[in-house]
Amino acid sequence: MWLKDHYYKVLTRRVSDGCSVFRIVLLPDCEVYRGHFPGHPVCPGAFNIQMVKECTMEVSGKALHIRTIKLCRLTAVVSPYTCTELDVAVRLSPVEDGLEVRARVADGEQVYMEYKGLMTVV
Repeated sequence: MWLKDHYYKVLTRRVSDGCSVFRIVLLPDCEVYRGHFPGHPVCPGAFNIQMVKECTMEVSGKALHIRTIKLCRLTAVVSPYTCTELDVAVRLSPVEDGLEVRARVADGEQVYMEYKGLMTVV
């Protein structure tokens, strides 16, 4: 299942110093929030990882598979009601067997997730 346009929507995309930054809005009516957690919804970490993967695929123009995750630090809880808009920053570096991906999900100074891993073409 693709999360784009169900869980989040891309508002803008800009490139700065080789880093693509997606300004996204979380969609609080997504059914995921009814089960995670009813009355006090939070964004599941696995969905944040998938959101990074989808943004990475958009930057690379290729269908990708997560091969390894070297770092995934969930540093704060994000809710679609307390933080509706986020920046997903993605930096890609080609390596011998795919793309090294460094990503960050944040809102201003508040960082919600830091990610580093290897993605390969499907």
